[in-house]
Amino acid sequence: MFRRYALSLALLGTLAAGQASAQGCDTSIEVVNSSGAQVDELYFNPTSNSNWGRDRLGENVLTPGRKVSFRPGRGGNYDFRVVWSGGRGAEIRSVNICEVSRIVVGRGSLLAE
Repeated sequence: MFRRYALSLALLGTLAAGQASAQGCDTSIEVVNSSGAQVDELYFNPTSNSNWGRDRLGENVLTPGRKVSFRPGRGGNYDFRVVWSGGRGAEIRSVNICEVSRIVVGRGSLLAE
């Protein structure tokens, strides 16, 4: 009887933790420019959205060594794209922002950390 009760409590705790993490995760994302070149444009959207939408930097740029933070409204998988001042771009797709908190802009690529 005690063993069944303990197993039930453990199972309920695991289910509750799983539901809590699925419903509310920390969606804070930091984009760090480690590329050595200026980033003129930054885009990100949920992976389910095929449209890049607006440039998240707006009138600003992301100079080498600088970082910028965002907090998308909901968790899940996101696609990211940057465009450097020379017009060259890079993308990374299906980044789970509940598990990743940083996108690093490297030389010609993006890395999720």
